[in-house]
Order: sequence, then structure tokens, then C-alpha cells
Amino acid sequence: MKYKTNTSNQFRAMFFKNATFIKRQKCSLGVQIAIPMALVIVLVILNKVIGGAINNNSDGTISSSYQSYNFDNAQGFFYTVNPNNITEVGYKDIQGNGTGLLEFVDQYEIYVNNTNVYVPYTIELPSAKVMNDIVLAKKQEVGTGSIGPLTFPIAGIQFNDFKPNNYSLDLTITCEEQYEYSYSLFKYNLIYTLSQIQTSFLNYLLNGNGVVTKSQISTMPYYYESTPFDITSILGGSFFPFALSFVLPLFMYSIVYDKQEKLRDLSLMMGLKMRNYWVMTFIFNFLVYTIIAVVIGFICTVSGISVFVKGSPFALFLLLLLWGLSMVSFAFFLSTFFKRTRAASIFGYFFVMVMVNLNSVLSSLNVSVPIFYYWIPILGFSRGMTVLTYLCGNGLCPALSAYTWDFEVSRILFWLFIDTIVYLILAVYLDKVLPREFGVPSHPLFFIKSITELFSKGGKKNGYSEINEKTKLINEFTIDGIIDEDEDGLMDEDVKNERDMVIKRLYNPDEMTLVVEGLRKQFPGRPKPALSDLYLTVKKGEVLGYLGANGAGKTTSISMLTGLYTPTSGTAHIAGLDIRYDMDKIHQVIGVVMQFDVLWEDLSCEETILYYTRLKGTPKEIELQSTHNILKEVNLFDVKERLVKQLSGGMKRRLSFGIAMTGDSSIIFLDEPSTGLSIEIRKELWGTINELKKNRSIILTTHSMQEADILSDRIAIVSQGKLQCIGTQSHLKQKFGDGYSVRVDIEANFINTHNPTELIKRFSPSATLSESFNGSYMYRLPRDTIISDLYEYLVLNKEQYHLQEWSLSQTSLEDVFLKISANDDTVN
Repeated sequence: MKYKTNTSNQFRAMFFKNATFIKRQKCSLGVQIAIPMALVIVLVILNKVIGGAINNNSDGTISSSYQSYNFDNAQGFFYTVNPNNITEVGYKDIQGNGTGLLEFVDQYEIYVNNTNVYVPYTIELPSAKVMNDIVLAKKQEVGTGSIGPLTFPIAGIQFNDFKPNNYSLDLTITCEEQYEYSYSLFKYNLIYTLSQIQTSFLNYLLNGNGVVTKSQISTMPYYYESTPFDITSILGGSFFPFALSFVLPLFMYSIVYDKQEKLRDLSLMMGLKMRNYWVMTFIFNFLVYTIIAVVIGFICTVSGISVFVKGSPFALFLLLLLWGLSMVSFAFFLSTFFKRTRAASIFGYFFVMVMVNLNSVLSSLNVSVPIFYYWIPILGFSRGMTVLTYLCGNGLCPALSAYTWDFEVSRILFWLFIDTIVYLILAVYLDKVLPREFGVPSHPLFFIKSITELFSKGGKKNGYSEINEKTKLINEFTIDGIIDEDEDGLMDEDVKNERDMVIKRLYNPDEMTLVVEGLRKQFPGRPKPALSDLYLTVKKGEVLGYLGANGAGKTTSISMLTGLYTPTSGTAHIAGLDIRYDMDKIHQVIGVVMQFDVLWEDLSCEETILYYTRLKGTPKEIELQSTHNILKEVNLFDVKERLVKQLSGGMKRRLSFGIAMTGDSSIIFLDEPSTGLSIEIRKELWGTINELKKNRSIILTTHSMQEADILSDRIAIVSQGKLQCIGTQSHLKQKFGDGYSVRVDIEANFINTHNPTELIKRFSPSATLSESFNGSYMYRLPRDTIISDLYEYLVLNKEQYHLQEWSLSQTSLEDVFLKISANDDTVN
């Protein structure tokens, strides 16, 4: 019974297959999870040990103490500038002498360089520019070493206007802001300078009546609490990206493995839709990442890592979510460039290490990054984690409201979203157009054809509309005899009859499993078609031996019938379904056994068959029963729990047959089914094939003429992309054979003295010696040879020519094949 496949069935098939496969890969999976866990645990330990030691040495107290400063002992001098030459300003020198307003500057005596001097004093300069030049020159001279008293001024005072009668004073005070160039209480020099000027101003107005002001300053009570040291502010930008990126090579490996082992190709032949493959692989890989991210998040939260406990939970969740999505897409994209898992894995791990370290270097340099930096998802994610861990490690964790476009992490979130979409589209596109080891890539502009077909008029044609048109044309030209010839010469009569039967519909559709109608395939850039106008029928219960040299076109035709290639023209009907329009349904009724066993080594026999049973749409309630029935049919039920890698070569081959039988297949394609097997296992498989054909049709491609001769009901031979002959084995041998072969053996004692060639030539002058070795001679006899006369002739001459034994055989199928394919120089 045939079942209709659906997306949910295929999702279930892929999910359970992937889950089981990964479960069996315990060592590999353990390493993939252990490394991220180890990195995070090391980071947590470092944070506890190193951070704890530093935090214990910090008092972390709240202080309400304050300090008081007075300016009675201020040491230094003032630069004064009097641009308007105001005479009332005056001066105050180092000896204590002075005039004008500055005469009243409050000085006291100090001892410097063995000399008593009075401070503060004034030094008049011609302009503010000169003052600035002098200060700058002194800074360049002394550097940032120990600055003593009288090196730099307390301040610079520019007197803009002074009108004592109006009690008016206008001045500009220039103060030092670089603490390393200021002596003593540099940040309070402005207050001290104002205090001195105010005291002088009052004394000047009051004619020196001894106004005295005392300047003192004290601080407000202040709060002090040490910020706990968090080592993730330094190491988090490297550790977290490493831990959360280590599965990227694993994702690349899984996709490349399916391509390398042709597992994906077989699944597609067995009904898997490519879109379902991408969607389910994406979901499964993201689930693996999610499990790792959740475990890491749990460990870091419990351990109190600041970026996980102090920042915005939603923003961090969004960053981790978008990184997971973009990483899976990016892994898909990278996997399209690799054909071997080893190369993909090495590149993946190397890429992760280089990118994370590159981000660490750029972040330490504190330089802005170009826009293309965000087009590589791992760099963007590493940058985002570096910024967040640094801010949170220093007590500056941004709240959700801080995530505006000006905040770099917000832009990173945007670009990770864009990366997810762009790399997923690129992965699907490149997977179709890049050169591949198996199959032919699509044209780079393949999507244009799909768009054109979507909007083209007419829609889907009837499956027989094209054949009816051809029938009309054939009938018109039959009178002129054109049907008897093709472009290269005369068409074989059997091939012509097969074509007539298809085009004129001279067959019973209920008896046919496969009807091929003018199938043709022309690959771009190649001068000859790989397959040209193939007409063929296969009845129910029939085994068709489909033979041809390498490049003759048989693989191309099988690929079109199984949906790997689309035909250039023509079509075929499998179980009444058109390969142009009904490939999804056709996949439910065909089975494929590839040349070499295409199996997941870590799945059991039961799990392997169950995967393809689900893929074919078998209802959930009977899928296990159907699996067991197939295993019984191929004699593997007793070892159903055994892993594929534990099976013998013959068991693996039978399991491949079981895969082809899933979904109650109407037709099975066998590609070199006995390649590389021993004679005993080969004969066992031949018995299995004979059992299979009772309920279904079989197309057998093989290079073993013995296998084709024994198993096939009919033989079709293709050469140079065309069907050259078709018929039963005996018919082809009779039609294309050169007659008979007779082998004669001489008795051992007479090998060197007797030669039967003269004897054979007397019986048949046209006989030819084809080979001889150590007393054994092989001759070819014409087709009109009378077998009974030859037998009687050899018996009569046995004693005279010391004939030990002889045997007679008709032309072999191999001889027919070699004759038909002798001029085949096609290269596909």
C-alpha cells in the first residue's frame, strides 16, 4: 500500500535519525560539549580565585570622613598681565616690595636655595600669549618628574580693567588643570587666587587699614565603596565566544558527511524534499547549540558572572539567540565549499580560533572596526561579548534602555539577524550551483527559469499531451519510411518496435510500471546529449538489465527517473505518474540501491529502515510493523538491533535492499548490486533479487554480464547516449552473436605433438582460432554450424587426435555487449 508523504513525517524521520546518530557518537559529542564547559568552568574558577583575592584586599567601606585645607602656607607665584597698562595694578616682588593693588597681596617668608624669599609674589608678563608660551616651554623642559615649589605659577591673572573710584575690578584668572604640573593643592588654586585678590582689593580701597581674610576649604562627606574585581571583563571576550562557537565545525562536519557518503542523495531519491532537509538540519543544529548555551548560562548565573546577572537579561538572550541562528546559517554556507569531512573539520576549528583571537587583538587596541567586520558572524558576536563583559565587569552593565543605535552591541544584534538570512540564502544557492562530486550543478541563474515557469501560461500539462502530439507526427511520416532511420543511420528493429509501442500506446497501462517517452538530457557546455530520445517500457514483475559502458548514458537516465536531474525534453511515467510534475509522489513508489552501501554506520538495522519508512510517509501507528516486515523479508530481523558497522558485507547489501523496499516500492533501481562481494554472498543476493521481483519491477545496472544474464528477463544496452538494442538474452545472442565457440583440450602427454586446428579446419574451413594455452584451444564457428554433426565428428576423431574433452557454447552476453559498445566514445 502506498502512503502520501508529508512534512511532519519527514521532520520526524530526520529528527530521530539525527538524535540517534549523535547519541551513538558519544565520544565526539562528549568532546564537543566538554570543551565549552571546561572553558567556562576555568573562567569561573579564575574569577573566584583571582577576583576574590583582589577584592579581599580592598576595604570596600563606606567613609563619611572629610578633609580640611587652608591656604596660609601656599607657596608659589602669580603671572600677571596688564594689557591696558593700568597703573593702579602695581606689583609684589620676591623681596616683599610692592605697589598698587598687588602691594596688598598677603605674603610670608620661606627659605629657598639658602635665601629668604617672600611668597606668593608676582611676575609681570607683556601678554597672555607670552605667558602660555613660557608655561608650555617649562612643561616640555621639566617633563612629569618631581615638581618643586616656585616651578610653575599658582595662577595667571590678567587685569582687564580697574576703577577704584567705582569699586570696579575686571580680571581673568588662568588656572592649571594638569595635576602633574602643579605643586601642592592644585585643584583649589582658583579659590586661593580669588581670596588673595579680594583681600588686596579691600585693603587698597581702605588705604591699607589691615583687612585680613583667612581662606579655608573642607570637603563634603563622601561615599566610597570598592568595585568588586571581575576577571570576565578581561577574559570574557575570548572565553565565551570560544565556548559558544566550538560546535560550528560539528555543524559543518554533519552536512559535508551527508554529501561525502551520498546519504543525502539517497534520501532525496527516497522522497526527502530538499527544503525539509535544510529546515530540519537547521532546527536540529540550533537545538544542539541551545542546549550548550543554556548549560553555560546556568553555570555562569549560579557562579555570579556579572554579564549574566547584572545586565539586561533580554538583551543578552537576544545576542545569544541571534548568534546561534547566524552560526548555523554560516556553517551551512561554509559547508558548501567542502567535499571531505576532514578538510571541513580542520578549517572549521582553525577558523574559530583565528577569528576569536583576531577580535581579542582588535579589541585590545581599542580601534573602531570597519562595517565588513560584522559580515563575519563570529567576529560580530565576539565583539558584542567583549563589550558587554568589559562594561559589566567594571560595574557599568547597560540597561535595556541603553540599547539604542548609537550603542555598538545594538548594531551587532542587527547585523547578526542580517547574517542569518543572507548566509542561509547563499548556502542554499551555492549548494545548487557549485561543482560537486556527485551529480551536476544547476545553472547560476536557475531561479529565473523557476520564476518564468511560475508565471507562464498553461500551467501543468496532461501527462499524455506531449506523447499524443508525437503520435500525430509519427503517423504523418510513417508513409515515407522516415521512422526507420535516426540521425546516425538505421535504427535497430527491436528499438524501433519499442519506440512505436510507446508512441502509439500499443501497451496495456495496467501492466506497465515504467514507460519512458523520448527522454533526453543535454548538459550545458557539452557537444553531445548525455541521453538522446530514450523510449522504454518495463512490465510489472519484470527485471530489466540496463547495460552500458561508463559514460554511455545509463546513469544519466536513472538520475532523471529518480529525480536527481530534470530532463531536457521528453518524460517518463512511473506507476502512472509523470516525472515532470509528480516527482514527490514518484519518490513514494520507487526504491534505490546504489552501487556502494550508503548507510549510517552508527544506526542499527531497525533504525535505518525506520528512517526511510518514515521518509516514505508510512503512518506512525504501523511504521514499526512495516519496518519489521521488511527486515524479515531480507533476513535481517534477527539482527535488527545490531549496528550497521557490525554487519558483514552481505548483510549491509541486504539492508540496502531493505531500504529500497520501504514504502512498498513499485519499482527498484539496482546499481551494481553485487560489486565487491564474494561469490557466496553474490549468489545469496541474487536469490533476494528474485524474491523482490515477485511484487515489483526492477531495473538492474551492472558490469557483470553473468549477473545480468541470470537475473534479467530482458536486456537493454545503451551506447553513445542511445538505446542500441533490447530483447531477451537468447534473442540478443542469436541476433548479434557470431555463431558458436568450441573448446578442445589435448591429453597431457600429447600437448607438444598434437594440434587440433587441422581437425577443426577440415570440419569447418571458416573456423578461426581465438585463443590457445597449454593444450587448450578455443575456436569460433559460424552460425550455420550443425551441432550434431560437429559432435559426431569429434567423437570419431577423439583417439586419433588424443582429445581429452571438448565443450560447445553459444555467443555470450558479454560478446554481444562488447560488440554493441565497441565504438562508444561518449564522455559524460
